Amino acid sequence: MQIFRVDADHKISAQYLDNRRLSKQVLELYQIIRVCLAELKIIEGNTRYLHHPIVKQAYNNGKPYIIDLYNMLVEMDLEHQRRGGKRSPAFKEDLDVLADIIFANQEAFSHESLPPYYVYGDTRLEGETVYEAYQQLLHDKWLNDTTSPRCGFQPKKTDV
Repeated sequence: MQIFRVDADHKISAQYLDNRRLSKQVLELYQIIRVCLAELKIIEGNTRYLHHPIVKQAYNNGKPYIIDLYNMLVEMDLEHQRRGGKRSPAFKEDLDVLADIIFANQEAFSHESLPPYYVYGDTRLEGETVYEAYQQLLHDKWLNDTTSPRCGFQPKKTDV
């Protein structure tokens, strides 16, 4: 499980991801949010991933960053659809129900942004270095992919 954040701005992070990881990111954010909601007993669900480092970070000792996570999910899903990605009617409905649950229970959540946090293998990072670490991780993964990454990100001249 991973939250690929190459920037504090969710839209920039969404544009940076390749199509396959972008679609997967929407599902993983959905799962992370549901684990947090289940642990808070707001919904019924599986909480076995609560001890995963990314989920633990998102859960924030019982005051989860669900609002920010949901905003990230929405940006990722919008970018996915902008590129022609499809969502099943059932998943669209699940997202609508999730939005209603989040809105109805927003007092139970942190209204702060999810702090930058990077976990890969034994490496754990916090702070601004997280964004560069995720960029490097994605580039490494793209080098090893058998299909070329297709994404909407265009680096600024200063980025290359």
